[in-house]
Amino acid sequence: MGDTSREHHPDGMPEGALHASAPMRAKRVSQAERVVAKARARQAREGEVASLPSTRLERKDVNGKPTLTAIFAGKGEGKPHELDLSYMLDFAGLCELFAKGFLAWGKDQSPKTRNSALRSLQRGWFGYLRVYQLMTSTPVQLDEQVMAGFKGWLIHRKTKDGKPLSPNTISRDLAVLRVLLRRSEASELLDRVPPGPRGAARKTQPTEVLRLDELMTVMAAVEKEILALRDRWERGRQLLAIGRRQLVAGIGLEPTIGKKDSRAKSESNLALTLAILDQRYPGVIPDLSEIRSDEPLLGATVMYAFGSGKVTGYFYASGRDLVPLALFLAFATVFNPDTVLELEWKNIDRNIDRIGDGQPAVRFDVGGGNECRDAAEAGDTDDAAPLTKVTGNKPRAQRQLVRLLDPEASGANQVSLNLVLDLVTEMTARIRPYTMGGGEHADRVLLYVQQNGAKRPKGFGSADQGASCDFIWQFGLKNFIADNGLPEFTLKTIRATLLDYVQLFNRGDLEAARAVGNHRSRVTTWTHYTSSLIKRLLQEATGETLLVRERWLNSEGDIDPRLFQEWTNKGCATPGFHCLDPFDSPRPNQKKSRLCAAYGECPDCPLSAAVPDDPRNVMLYKALRRAIYRSVATMTAPMWKLRWAPVVAALDALLSNVPPAVLEKSRQLVVELPSVG
Repeated sequence: MGDTSREHHPDGMPEGALHASAPMRAKRVSQAERVVAKARARQAREGEVASLPSTRLERKDVNGKPTLTAIFAGKGEGKPHELDLSYMLDFAGLCELFAKGFLAWGKDQSPKTRNSALRSLQRGWFGYLRVYQLMTSTPVQLDEQVMAGFKGWLIHRKTKDGKPLSPNTISRDLAVLRVLLRRSEASELLDRVPPGPRGAARKTQPTEVLRLDELMTVMAAVEKEILALRDRWERGRQLLAIGRRQLVAGIGLEPTIGKKDSRAKSESNLALTLAILDQRYPGVIPDLSEIRSDEPLLGATVMYAFGSGKVTGYFYASGRDLVPLALFLAFATVFNPDTVLELEWKNIDRNIDRIGDGQPAVRFDVGGGNECRDAAEAGDTDDAAPLTKVTGNKPRAQRQLVRLLDPEASGANQVSLNLVLDLVTEMTARIRPYTMGGGEHADRVLLYVQQNGAKRPKGFGSADQGASCDFIWQFGLKNFIADNGLPEFTLKTIRATLLDYVQLFNRGDLEAARAVGNHRSRVTTWTHYTSSLIKRLLQEATGETLLVRERWLNSEGDIDPRLFQEWTNKGCATPGFHCLDPFDSPRPNQKKSRLCAAYGECPDCPLSAAVPDDPRNVMLYKALRRAIYRSVATMTAPMWKLRWAPVVAALDALLSNVPPAVLEKSRQLVVELPSVG
């Protein structure tokens, strides 16, 4: 004790202490501790002494005017989300109640949800109190009459174009009021809030879909633009290589730039321009004003010879460039619009082993699981490219939807998923480190630099707005449609169309479309994503099923539609044949507009069609011949000769036209049909 002769380590530990002490296990630092440490270090560097942001209400006085702000902690190291609640100060008796209720509710919500609820609250509930001079009300005065008046005001309120509010809007405004009261200190007021309009959440009209020819036209336009984008990018790499060699050789830009000066607009001058820009501005290319200030000749060349949009297009993507890439991802994944546009690289795994035991979370060929599995096993090879797993992030969904895709599932001259992902990777690598928003978009697959305004890389959407509502996306999609002469559509239209065709190609399987759409209930798929055409087709299929079942019952099981489905038309009364019009049979005892029940008589019917080159069909024809001859014992000879002799003659004529090889193969198959009556 008192020994000060030992030297101290610069970090405050006595010299040799590490060697003298027993080995110690390093303390595991939690994610939260790392976040706090980084934030404190950043604040120390920036000279900030304020505490870390937390969820709270903040009152200030700005230029003599009181303000009220709700502050919510940002995600990770993100910037806190601040919302102006100053308008609530006009309602002194209710301000504290609703501000605290909003804070308690909003801490578990996303910034988009908070913004939407705040707009609804300001326009709805507080708008109503302001119109009816109830700004001095207290919670005690919010009786049933006030609450009922709010609903009545919403019902009679008009939008800017003179239309009444939709039932869903009315229901939403009432729901916002209800949820804030539940989280506040006045939950006893909940019972006074009236319910929304009946059926407000129901959707009577499904999303409009594209016809098959329109869908194929859109897909062709997407592929055409992606291939053009790839060619432009490759040409840009070639031009940069040429320009860098020119820089090494000491070649300068063309000094004269005029409208008729072809040298300034030459490919050689373009290559040199790109190389100089790449060398001087390694990240985002700044505005023309900054370039002209730094290098007047370079700025003039960009402005007058080539144009800023053309030049920057060789370095990174614009919002318009990303449209075909986003549409391709929408076609491949059938995700929701915002899920596609906000897709992140952490949710894409491009190294899924084809030979692994894991099964896809969703099979697009949802029918015939065994056949799909057999086909997959047959097609697997050791040198096959790995699959790509794409996980869709949808906050409201109970489970995230996973797509297991073949990245090379396309023709030789078609666009593949690998091509798209590789192209996006290259076109965003330069700008990714400079993304705006505190890095919240840094992992986005789709990044761009807008051509007008601040030159900051970003993804579509923001904390306040969904990606599909972003003006840059909507404007780019509108131009894509106009440039290619396409019908009007949105990402929502693409998703609805693909889910519609899932049902169509899977014989009306609603469960198949529900699985692909990741819907909780089949009702959602039916009401929102099943077009009127598909509904009519399904209704017709249901009617046909009932008619076929009725015929099966009346024939006492002789005409069974479940047998020989692959070789027989469902409307035909005899296995192995096809019928041109089963509701207008010319056979005796059959009625017009009624499903034909003339079992065994198809060989002699003018509306029937046979398949004599298929051994399985020939097998059925021979079985029918035996069944007709068996029936001799069940009826009189004159009756059999009158009714069935012509049928046997027609059947023998049919069998005489069967190729010998097919006939021989049909003898290997044996089946018996019910006797005719």
